[in-house]
Amino acid sequence: MQITATVNGKTYRIAAQGYDISLPVRFSAPQLTAFGAPPAAAAPYETDRFTGDVKSGGSCNCGIYSFSPHLHGTHTECVGHIAAGSLFITDIIKESFIPATLVTLAAEKQENGDMLLTRTALEEALDGAKPDFLDALVIRTLPNNDDKRGRDYDGKTMPPYFTADAMAYILLSGVRHLLVDLPSIDRMDDGGKLENHRIFWNVPDGVTKISPALVSENTVTELIYVPDNIKDGYYFLNLQVAAFAADAAPSRPVLYEVTT
Repeated sequence: MQITATVNGKTYRIAAQGYDISLPVRFSAPQLTAFGAPPAAAAPYETDRFTGDVKSGGSCNCGIYSFSPHLHGTHTECVGHIAAGSLFITDIIKESFIPATLVTLAAEKQENGDMLLTRTALEEALDGAKPDFLDALVIRTLPNNDDKRGRDYDGKTMPPYFTADAMAYILLSGVRHLLVDLPSIDRMDDGGKLENHRIFWNVPDGVTKISPALVSENTVTELIYVPDNIKDGYYFLNLQVAAFAADAAPSRPVLYEVTT
């Protein structure tokens, strides 16, 4: 199979096999959680006449699941995350293949122990990057331990987060889809400001009602995991998002390497 894509008049060949960089919602240990959330849970649907569990004698499995897209796995969110109205992620994403750049960043430790992802680090990582491949930016942070697959982000140990200047630089670079291996692009405990979310979606502080004409089509995907064998460089992103009429939904981003 040969796949090609054309961006601004230039044709690229794409690897047929992609890299799945999602962390699925799991209902048994080890399980990813964030912000002190209780574990995701699953139970069979049952009535007087039906048991949705084959192990218990049911004819099929039919589960009832309790989880939050934001707290239990890879998810993609839209500006509805900070809006009072009904703005849904399924109404935002329209592209099938998005030109993307993958970079790896090391955070800078501060005196208070916080780990910051800075504009300077981004400028160095993106120096010479092709503008045509900055529709999406995928960021892998260091250290990139395998325990990210099932980590408990309880907020007691603060994961890295972006400075406001770094987020402004991402926006100015033309990025419309930002993917990170963090529970939030903001500090987990920031007093509810969500400054970086607001910068990326161009929503002023304190504003919750957004005019339909001003709704940002930018998306943020959090809690991805990019193994070390996937090299920094250029890809096409297939951002698969579950059909939830909500501000966020579980997602499965897949990266396809550019071979030519």
